[in-house]
Amino acid sequence: MTSNARHKALAFLHHDQQLTMAETEEALAVAATVLASGLARLISQAEAQNAAACAEAGHSLKGNLLNLGLPELALTAQHANDMARQGNLAAAKAVGETLTLALAPLLPGNLPRP
Repeated sequence: MTSNARHKALAFLHHDQQLTMAETEEALAVAATVLASGLARLISQAEAQNAAACAEAGHSLKGNLLNLGLPELALTAQHANDMARQGNLAAAKAVGETLTLALAPLLPGNLPRP
């Protein structure tokens, strides 16, 4: 899916968005919390059979991933949104689990401490 989500996001924020390294690391730390929360919500709402909340979580993840310069993963989040809107919550959950693996380098506990 991506070679390393953290490296791609870091390059996007630092080079394309021209943030300083300190700003980039801070943005990645905030993103880690937001992404972890969104992934947990997508999966838990799929398990709870709440299609609307699951779809909303997928939509939010898509936006956050686009803000990090990760369009391939944003497309994957859009797929989770689509699956939830169609009522296929098992597929939405599976997509959430795939995203969790792909985003592991960005999630809390995997970011370097300053």
